[in-house]
Formats: sequence, structure tokens, C-alpha cells
Amino acid sequence: MTLAVLALSACGGGGSEGGAKAHQEAKARPLPNGEKALSPGEYYTAKFKPSLSFRLGKGLTSAPPLLRDYIEIDGPSGGPSKSSRWIRFSNVKEVFKPGELGETVEAPKDLVGWFQHHPDLKTSEPKPVTVGGVKGVQFDVVVEDLPEDYYGMCGEECVDIYSLSDGEKILAYLEPTDLCGDF
Repeated sequence: MTLAVLALSACGGGGSEGGAKAHQEAKARPLPNGEKALSPGEYYTAKFKPSLSFRLGKGLTSAPPLLRDYIEIDGPSGGPSKSSRWIRFSNVKEVFKPGELGETVEAPKDLVGWFQHHPDLKTSEPKPVTVGGVKGVQFDVVVEDLPEDYYGMCGEECVDIYSLSDGEKILAYLEPTDLCGDF
């Protein structure tokens, strides 16, 4: 399976009291914490930093946990693959050091380059994209052949990618036979 990664970078503006007030004036609703069905419309994140605002269609659900550096929105199951669809936003502060069980280091400024040079991952060529006026790149990531004696915190057939820095450690990983990464 393939994981599509979208890497965006934004500077300045938003993410403050004034940003949340502007969202409220535009009739946007705060993204709820916990697993809740979401009505179509505009939402903003009050806890996630930097603040995001977005418009959602029908059939989506917020998923726990809503942290200052992680949010997830789930879509309906079904379609050709019969699997769940989701989008996750993470503000990555630390990554797992390749080859070092459980050891994290500060996330590099060039996170795309980190993925491209990770010894256990293979990436497609990054393609330029724009989301909400913010420029970034999109690329696919798959797990390469892991060494026979490989073992990560997530197990034997996955690669530890990053953990969040909000007190609760959330492991993110990729498995060769399943899609389960947080990006």
C-alpha cells in the first residue's frame, strides 16, 4: 500500500485569538474534540497550532484525540477498496532516529528530505501542490524491504516515523501490508 504525504509550510497570521474570532464571525464552527459526526460546513481548529480552517462535505467524523499538534477527520468506509478514508494533520516536532529503537530527535526543517533519505522508506518524486493558498509538495511513501532482524516500537513489520510532543506519545508508522501512518 501507499501513503500519500502532503507537506505544507505556512508563516505568520492566524493561529491566534484574532484568527479564531474571524472564524467565528464567518459562521465557522470549532472542530469538536472526540468522535463526532460532522455536519457539512466550515470548521476551524482552536487547539491545533497553527490554527486551520476548512470546509467539509457530508459523511465525515472528527476522531479523537484533538491535540495541539494532531487532528484527524475520518470519511465513510466503502468504495473500491472498502477501506476507511481519512485525513490527518500533524505538526511534527520529533522523528524517530532510523536504526535506533525508540530514540527521537528534533524534526528536521526539511521533513520531505528526511522521508526521501530514510533508509527503510521509498518515496515518489514530490509534486508541487497548493492547499488553501499555501504551497507545499505531495509524495507517496512505502516501506522498503526491512532487514530480517528489524524491530521498531511498532513491531516487526512497520517503521516508526514520528511521535507527537503533546505529553501523550502517539506513534506513527507504516506497515508493508496495511496503510496506517499519521501525516
